[in-house]
Amino acid sequence: MKQELSITTIFLIVALLLFHFVFHSTYVGDWRTLSTMAIDAGGRRILLVPLDSRPPCREFVVNGGKIVGWNVITPPMEYMDYYSKAGDTRALRDWLAHEAGAADAVILSVDQLLSGGLLAAREAHIAPSDIAELANDLRTLHAAHPSIPLYAFYILPRAIPQDGLEGWRERRALLAYARLLGRAGEGLPVDAAEMERLRGEFPPDYLQRYLAHFEESTALASMLIELTEEGVLARLVLGQDDGEEYSVGNLKKAELAALLAQKNIAPERAMIVHGADEIALSMLTRIAVDELRASGKDAPRISLRYADEAMGAMVFPFMAVSNDATAREKITMLGAVRAEDTENNDLTLYISAGDSNADTLGTRAPAAAAIRNMMARGVPVALVDLSRHFHAEEMLLPILIEKNVPVNALTAYAGWNTASNAIGTALSEALLYHCAMQRAASNEEREAYTYANLAFLTGRIAEDEFYLKETIDRVNNTLRIAGYRNTADLDLTRNWRWANDLLMHDLDRRIRSYESTAAFRAPFQQGNMQLRLVRSNITAYYPWPRTFEIRLETQPIIELYQ
Repeated sequence: MKQELSITTIFLIVALLLFHFVFHSTYVGDWRTLSTMAIDAGGRRILLVPLDSRPPCREFVVNGGKIVGWNVITPPMEYMDYYSKAGDTRALRDWLAHEAGAADAVILSVDQLLSGGLLAAREAHIAPSDIAELANDLRTLHAAHPSIPLYAFYILPRAIPQDGLEGWRERRALLAYARLLGRAGEGLPVDAAEMERLRGEFPPDYLQRYLAHFEESTALASMLIELTEEGVLARLVLGQDDGEEYSVGNLKKAELAALLAQKNIAPERAMIVHGADEIALSMLTRIAVDELRASGKDAPRISLRYADEAMGAMVFPFMAVSNDATAREKITMLGAVRAEDTENNDLTLYISAGDSNADTLGTRAPAAAAIRNMMARGVPVALVDLSRHFHAEEMLLPILIEKNVPVNALTAYAGWNTASNAIGTALSEALLYHCAMQRAASNEEREAYTYANLAFLTGRIAEDEFYLKETIDRVNNTLRIAGYRNTADLDLTRNWRWANDLLMHDLDRRIRSYESTAAFRAPFQQGNMQLRLVRSNITAYYPWPRTFEIRLETQPIIELYQ
């Protein structure tokens, strides 16, 4: 009996010691908490008119600015859009004219200035007089502040018909017809009988209104190209929202590309890209990269890797091009260059594109090992974690956690929405941090930029994986059981507190589980700093009456070993 007790006692002591050294590594020195105070890098002020009031379009850019120590200033919320309610375009233009003189640069959304946000722009009629008035306002703004660069972006219409065209059957038939128009416009054969059949499934005026929307948009984009040629706009980005392989939008995009070529405007000054929500953050990042190069440093070198080579050729939902084409486009857009090898680079952009139908799940364990090895060699890794069906079982992050890979050592992470959104966000975060560390002149600055980047990373992990792939389904199921049939149109006037309680209860439970793992608790290296995260400290709530968007704030507790 005594022998059994001794063996049990020894086993418990060994187990406690293993737990202590694995999960609570000890060091000779001390750990101290990093300050949450952002560094003001020379008082740099970037004025931003966001695409709309959703967090990716506003908060991501504000928080991205903190990574490089820039103060991103946005309009008062009462001027901005709120869900389906358009923003006050006159108030926004007056605010821009009043504030621009004190800014170092301006990033402005044409959709917000002209129509009051992205959702409003999808339904808006754009008259020639509207285009002329906006052109005059932008010329006046540039004339008043000629030394302050204006960086503008505009989102070309998506292929999906406007919501104002009623009837889901009619809209579905119109979209199918428009796809055939796109094929025909590219010189490909189409089934004439099928086109004729589809024409009979929606009213004739639906097609007229649909095509007119693209014509009006093309006229607006052409005016913006003219302003770029004049020098009113220092840079113009035209984004294609929710693209498809064949569409009317692609034909109009080709017209705009021909106009850019005709005017011989360099890609550095005007470009057409895939994406929408992430473009303002990308434009902020390009400013940082341009300043890095102007200081005499080389353009960031990006190595592009996939969990499986076949993932590069995949075309994911709401995209007109492959993952690889999107990644290469983003690298160019941000002013970086591709590195052909993984050793002579500044950053590795690692893309996992999970697709349960394509049997990609077996790639996740080798991918986790590859990321661990890169981190062990000190290679900065920006992870893009795509999921074709938006399911957690297709994601790479859960396997990283299961395999005890120190996920907080990632330079960037994104796995939300479309491939263009995720790739653009992860690459922007990583490049902002690269630029910040390249120019940091003191330990205080390095620590502040590192804190801001880790706060951004913490938010992306919490939202893109824990909320959008797990919590949202449980919240929606609870709402449906309570009688809600449409979780994209909630009555938050009556049930806002209850919906937010559901959100925070489930998200907090999931994050607490994550924080108990070795993947979260493991110390990691960033440059010459040894760091560890203690708590995520996340709060979240629904800013709009639907569950797809959350406004998420992070104030992680981060410790530095010294």
